[in-house]
Amino acid sequence: MTANREVGFGPDPVLVGRAAELESLDSAVATVRAGRSVAVEVCGEAGLGKTRILRELARRAAAAGLLVRLGRATQYEQGVPFGLYAEMVEAAGSGPGDAAQPSVPVAVRRMLTQAPEPGAALLLDDVHWADSASLELTEHLIGNPPPVPMLLAVAFRSACPPARLVNAIARLGPAATLIDLPPLDAASLDVLLAGVPRRRRELILRSSLGNPLYIQALSRLDDDELDGLAALARRHDPVDDDRLAGSRRSVLAGLAAEITAQQLSVQRVAHIAAVVGDHTTIDLVGHVAGLPMPVVTAAVDQLGRLGLLDADGGRLRYRHPLMRASAYALTGAAWRFEAHTRTAGYLRGRRASRQLVAHHTERSARHGDETAVATLVDAGVAFAHEAPAQAARWLGTALRIMPDTGPRDERRAEVAMWYARALGRSGELARSREVLQRLCRAGGPVQTRAETFGVAVARQLGDFAEAAATLGTQLGRGGLDPVEEAKLHVELAAVDAFREEPTSAVHHAQRALELLDERRSVLVAAALTLRALATLYLGCAGSAREQLATAVVAVDATGDADLRPYVEIVSPLALVEIQLGNFADADRHLARARRILDGLGPSSASPYLLVMESLVHTRAGRLTRAVRAAEEARTAAERVGSTEMGAMAAAVRLRPVLWTAGPAAALATAGPAVAPVGGDLGSDGPEVVGPPRSRAWWRINRVELALARAVAGDWGGGADLLTEPATPPSRHPPVLVARDLVAAVAAVGRGDHATARQVGERAERRATAAGLPYEIGLARFARAFTAYRMEGPDRATMLAESAAASFAAAGTPMEEALSRHLAGAAYLVAGRYGPGAAALDRAETGYRACGAGWAASVLAGHRATGPARSGRPDGDAALTVREREIAGLATTGLSNKEIATRLYLSPRTIESHLNRVFAKLQVHSRTAMARRLSEAAGDHGPPA
Repeated sequence: MTANREVGFGPDPVLVGRAAELESLDSAVATVRAGRSVAVEVCGEAGLGKTRILRELARRAAAAGLLVRLGRATQYEQGVPFGLYAEMVEAAGSGPGDAAQPSVPVAVRRMLTQAPEPGAALLLDDVHWADSASLELTEHLIGNPPPVPMLLAVAFRSACPPARLVNAIARLGPAATLIDLPPLDAASLDVLLAGVPRRRRELILRSSLGNPLYIQALSRLDDDELDGLAALARRHDPVDDDRLAGSRRSVLAGLAAEITAQQLSVQRVAHIAAVVGDHTTIDLVGHVAGLPMPVVTAAVDQLGRLGLLDADGGRLRYRHPLMRASAYALTGAAWRFEAHTRTAGYLRGRRASRQLVAHHTERSARHGDETAVATLVDAGVAFAHEAPAQAARWLGTALRIMPDTGPRDERRAEVAMWYARALGRSGELARSREVLQRLCRAGGPVQTRAETFGVAVARQLGDFAEAAATLGTQLGRGGLDPVEEAKLHVELAAVDAFREEPTSAVHHAQRALELLDERRSVLVAAALTLRALATLYLGCAGSAREQLATAVVAVDATGDADLRPYVEIVSPLALVEIQLGNFADADRHLARARRILDGLGPSSASPYLLVMESLVHTRAGRLTRAVRAAEEARTAAERVGSTEMGAMAAAVRLRPVLWTAGPAAALATAGPAVAPVGGDLGSDGPEVVGPPRSRAWWRINRVELALARAVAGDWGGGADLLTEPATPPSRHPPVLVARDLVAAVAAVGRGDHATARQVGERAERRATAAGLPYEIGLARFARAFTAYRMEGPDRATMLAESAAASFAAAGTPMEEALSRHLAGAAYLVAGRYGPGAAALDRAETGYRACGAGWAASVLAGHRATGPARSGRPDGDAALTVREREIAGLATTGLSNKEIATRLYLSPRTIESHLNRVFAKLQVHSRTAMARRLSEAAGDHGPPA
């Protein structure tokens, strides 16, 4: 708040009561000057001074030499794409025919990247009102800042925080500065209202709740009105919602009364400025009001003198959203409709940005208005990729007001096709499919395109059988040119890869290659990639490696512009590279895909690519990054409405969470592992949020869940997950060997020595035949674990050291550390304490480097208690699956109520379970329980 003897709505030269906040701003600016990026989060209720804090930050950043760019979201323009950035860069397609303009995300990133030293400051106000496209871009900038030091600040109301931005900032840790603005205290008010009688100051403080804006407004009331508000405050002490609402209503009523006390011309200008928004200009006001320019100018000056309106660079804007809201509330719906009509006409005639013209057109559209239809369709098509949710709304409005001339209306069908695309890209997959099905039934020129996009929608929903049937129907019609036919074969190869039908996938990929020539490099690269993946699924790792090398050459030879429409092909390419151990190539290709997607806006390719990022991070021992990428994949899947990609994200999240937080944490967030009831894995049965419907990923999910259950000591549960329904058996070496590993560990836990030995030997035969170092390491680990528990320590150490060497050769440090842990335990059992301590030291170093906190804690417990070797552990083996789950969550520090909320149980049920756990483990506290569970984990050997 500013010290100003004449308290009102004038300028604010000096802040009062914000010393700590200003110190935080200076620290953030200094961080950027030192060459590091930082995010600043400013929150508080309406009127506490968030905008004033950002203005002060802008002043200090500019004084430090930073490039400063400001953006503000507004309450009544939440449907304008990239409204937060509208004044910062030239918007994409800023007028008809401006196709050469860069997209908004590209333009913003380019602006920041080109900032001179020492860096840039991007300050965004009122982001609680930001449109979805602006939020998505801002979230991306927080997680993927430009290659120059950047200060990114966001301000929002505490009551409605933008969750995605808040979470993205929280992930920055120490690189984030959080400012939660408190109300002003009595001492600050004494400075602010110096010269005002003490009793009046007390009334203002009590009535305003210390809110600077309310102080400004209430200071203009007489004493009787303040007495009434103070009486209300006394009835509600401490502060509650009724008191807050009362003060807010009083402020709004006072502002409205001030506007209605003005001349009619001043009122009209105030109303127009409120309806039109931050892009209001004096010329625009004059056009909408129908008033002479001198009258408009005089009205603007009067509103400025009242402290309500600022003239900023030729634009008129209210000084605070509450001021605009009070003026907006004075207007009627019919009056606003006509104001939007006149505004749209004015902006259209001056070739204003598409999104602004469309915003006002949407709010004033009449049935049969061809100009409005053309405007909305033009904007919808222009923003269908970058801001699909807003584009879908505009296109839907165009369809609503467009005359319907019958089922053969080609123009309407074309608009409906764009509408379906925008719905699909915005995550409204079910609605998109409904529109597409209507278009397919109607036939006509868009039928083929509707079917093609319908295939993409079906894949996102996991309806692979439907996708394959549609593609087969298109192929069956015939009459296609070679390139179009090849595209269908590539699509079928991708669908068959998900369905784990590798023979068919290889056939379609090979047929596509026969139809294509070298000029179609991106399609050739896609076909080669899918052929390599399907060949690996067939169990031919050597051939897959050769085919992968050819695919990599083709992908690398394809330019970014050509790859952009097919960027999703990088995901199966990375999957083959990961499973064949080419992590560097996978990292390189995924980084390239992410760079390409930076300029595309929301994309259905994002979740699949992030799933692959999580997978490569896990294999390379970057567990924290793996968890983050999996969570980003799940968020991206939710954004595009893909239950299938969400399930895949949950599957790849299990392993890194297992090693970092333990089996209880991994299993607590895992969904069901079974297939949809009443249908096979690729059927078009009911949509299920749980396991992937792709057979290939369903198997991966089952193995990951089984591993987590086995590590938790639930041997039977882990083994049960490895049984499969009557489907074609997998021939995929990475899945088969991983499944054998878990089966061996589970068999050891159940005391089934013969099965454990048999499965471990089978795993090694499979891994050796495939020639895959990582899988060879898994097989030898399985055999080492069996030997440790059932045969003898000398054989266990030999096998564990061999497994560690294989994992080292494969470049998988987490598994290498697990093997060192197992070797160390075996050495200690054999009485070889020197080699045992050395092996455990190497294991601990590996765990720490990978971020495997839970595995490191198990090792620490192993060191403290010493190993125990027996056919079957006691202790926690007596616990049920639910008891292990609850005990594991309790050891993380969660309260009974928090555990109950997470597991959808009552706190009393949690308490009963924990009492039984205490009795079985013979402990009397959570600390002792955690120690006993850690010892039991040591008894089981290192995490399997």
